[in-house]
Amino acid sequence: DVRSPLVNVYMLTVVLPVLGIVLLPLASAMVGGLIKWYHVFILYTLIFPFVSYYLTDKILLLRPGGYGETRLLERNPYYYKYKSRKAYFTTFLICLPLFLIGILPLIFGHTPIPGFFGLEQDYEFSSIGLGFLEGKVFDFKEDSNNLVGPFGVGALICGMFFPLGVALFFSIVYKRRTKELIVERGKTKSLEREFNNSLFQLGNRMGNGMPAELVFGRVAESSRGLKTEDFFRRVNYNIQQMGMSVEKAIFDSSRGAITFYPSDLIATSMRVLIESSKKGLRIASLSLMSISEYVKNIQKITDRLRDLLAEVVSDMKSNMTFLAPLLSGIVVGLAAMIAFILNKIELGNLEGGGVGNLSALLGIFDLTKMIPPYYLQIAIGIYLIQIIFILTKALVTVDSGEDKLEKTHKIGLNLRRGIMLYFITALLSTLALFFLSSIVLGNF
Repeated sequence: DVRSPLVNVYMLTVVLPVLGIVLLPLASAMVGGLIKWYHVFILYTLIFPFVSYYLTDKILLLRPGGYGETRLLERNPYYYKYKSRKAYFTTFLICLPLFLIGILPLIFGHTPIPGFFGLEQDYEFSSIGLGFLEGKVFDFKEDSNNLVGPFGVGALICGMFFPLGVALFFSIVYKRRTKELIVERGKTKSLEREFNNSLFQLGNRMGNGMPAELVFGRVAESSRGLKTEDFFRRVNYNIQQMGMSVEKAIFDSSRGAITFYPSDLIATSMRVLIESSKKGLRIASLSLMSISEYVKNIQKITDRLRDLLAEVVSDMKSNMTFLAPLLSGIVVGLAAMIAFILNKIELGNLEGGGVGNLSALLGIFDLTKMIPPYYLQIAIGIYLIQIIFILTKALVTVDSGEDKLEKTHKIGLNLRRGIMLYFITALLSTLALFFLSSIVLGNF
């Protein structure tokens, strides 16, 4: 029930839209401007992400229950970094130059700002020391007294920095917020994996008549070298040295052991121990052994779920951070090549030749009606960022249940990997296909 929808979501909301975007430049040029750049933005930044979110939300409802996110995380000493908004401001200042580079073509083409500094609206590549490149940097066109574009490869390369800046912004912020907490979460998860056996030991010893005030020290001795040893030693120290009750030794807001291992599983188990011990040691023993059996069954469900979905989840992780950015980058390069070819054909017509019979064959295309590759690239870059957010949340929930900390941490990692690969691929493919088109068309 979970496996097939996951594959469908990836194919319908990632692979097909990315492959389809390569047709948009030609389609927009052929239909006389009926397809505008804002249609692409609505489609790729609103409709496709909404469909993806809707489908993944339905998939998450099919996951068997378990234990995931914990509210006790708020008591962790490093929680203030996760809650703090300071990282957003400092990271925005770091990424601001990337945003400005990304909107540079719009600043030059549609604002009077360059004129204030004595700059022109556009430049030839040769005038800025790049004579080996043909054409203008931004390449705006006049259409019925309206400025359209930019169609130049320089504008496209500048636009690549915008999704890069957005992705790095969230990636850096999320890394700063979760850096210390995720290490603590790793310790807690190790403790949860070992806690099933420890619960059985607690129940067994209490069933033999050992009171709760002494049982933690004995279990700690038998758990040497494990994560559970530190937890039980903290509880035992609070009881023996600090004179606390069992409840305070575990749940005290400042010194309680649960503060250092924020887990709903551990907290619930210890709460059951405290309440059931008031009814007698035998009842406490039976309660802990029942919880131990329950946790064992939950772990079996989780392991079975991971086993069934291992192949699909692995494919989606690799595709989300590797294949989709790679395809998107190549598609952006193809869109840039199409724009350059149509521009070259138009210039050939205006100059009375240049590309021979090819201009007559492709005369049906109107470059000014075409969607500029600059807008296509920004749309697909933002779309990739949204997809990484949505699919990462789905994969984390399928793998480990509702867990905001893990989701935030994984989104930061996947954004950095995916968008960096997209940026590098788009840049290299754009330059390579641009040079290839220049060489081929130069022979006509």
